[in-house]
Amino acid sequence: MPLLLIGLNHRSAPIEVREQLARLCGVSMPGVDGVSLEAVPVFTCNRVEVYYDGPYDAAEDSFQRLLADAGLPSGEFEPFLYRKPALDAIQHVFSVAGGLDSMVVGENQILHQLKTSYQRAIDGRWVGKHLHALFQKAFEVGKRIRAETRISENTVSIASTAVDLAKQIFGPLDECGALVIGAGEMASLTLVHLKSSGIGRLVCTNRTLEKAQELASRFNAEARPFTEMGGLIAAADVVITSTGAQRPIISRADLEAAMRKRPNRPMFVIDIAVPRDVAADAGEIENLFLYDIDDLQKVVDENLGQRRHEAERAETIVTQEAGGFKLVLEAFTLVPLIKALREQNEMMRKSELDRFLSQQTDLPPQLREAFDLCTKAMLAKWLHQPIIELKSRGAVDRQQLELIASMFGLPETAIPQAPLYVLPKAGESK
Repeated sequence: MPLLLIGLNHRSAPIEVREQLARLCGVSMPGVDGVSLEAVPVFTCNRVEVYYDGPYDAAEDSFQRLLADAGLPSGEFEPFLYRKPALDAIQHVFSVAGGLDSMVVGENQILHQLKTSYQRAIDGRWVGKHLHALFQKAFEVGKRIRAETRISENTVSIASTAVDLAKQIFGPLDECGALVIGAGEMASLTLVHLKSSGIGRLVCTNRTLEKAQELASRFNAEARPFTEMGGLIAAADVVITSTGAQRPIISRADLEAAMRKRPNRPMFVIDIAVPRDVAADAGEIENLFLYDIDDLQKVVDENLGQRRHEAERAETIVTQEAGGFKLVLEAFTLVPLIKALREQNEMMRKSELDRFLSQQTDLPPQLREAFDLCTKAMLAKWLHQPIIELKSRGAVDRQQLELIASMFGLPETAIPQAPLYVLPKAGESK
């Protein structure tokens, strides 16, 4: 079956677009059964991608229905979408696993997110043998890149970049107070970097107070109820928010009220949530510095240095691995033909052996068994080279497949129906 990736990421779409698609998280995949159409959706704050294996028209239909089921008009997102077939899709997922397609090149979090997405697809029974093989290989490539290059050394994460921005505005943070809103993985990572920066006061809040208390206890911070957020914001110099809310939880009016309580004192607000937690127009408030996750890219770009060289080495690994895996995946298309070849020859062997043994009525059982084993071995040796040659050819065209089938006297049902891993040209059948 053909591979196809449909999606968008931080390079192809701004945060205003990505945050609209956040509502896709947790939804089921329409039209996917894991056999005729496989799918692995990968939804993170920086990407919305679905890897399909199956007929292209079925994949397109599934993606359009996915948007429709979430109440998202597909036409609005079309300019930001990319479609990658075959080798392009393989190279892309290998690059993602290796941290090459991340906002922060070389970051490790994406590999965990890929594994989580893959497991969710398995639980949903959307994964068949092709995508199973693809993602298992992607995990191997991701590990190899980190083992053979230094791409993950001295990297900055989204959380560390946020704290670095705070230092650029306030200098040393030992006399500053910070408020972290949210209790997920990103909030936890942010607390790690805030703590190591020597922040003076550290407060956590979350809609579920118990989660905020649990997080605060790990970092010797203070946990406060979510209902007190207005006062907590006013008392903080640095506010970093990362919740899973589907719409802003902090309005411009909230921040204007907070700034009136702290005249002539700047406030730094970093919104690393997608969808955003803070109203976009709040950045117009005087003495308030608002950054969202796309703004962090500017800081990240200043810290590439050595990682650019390591990224080139990693891209070489991706190219090598993707080319080899494409041949493996294409070999799947020849499975029906190889299976038919084996079955046909086994039927002929057994027929001839049965005819011979029927004429040897006085042959001892042990010799009958010996003849059986001998003919099986001879057949296996005869088939070995043709099968190796077929597998090495990969995705040959239909005319070649028909010639091969004709040479061996195989039925038309042995010919794969979709051997080529390429997008159909305009006007052609998918």
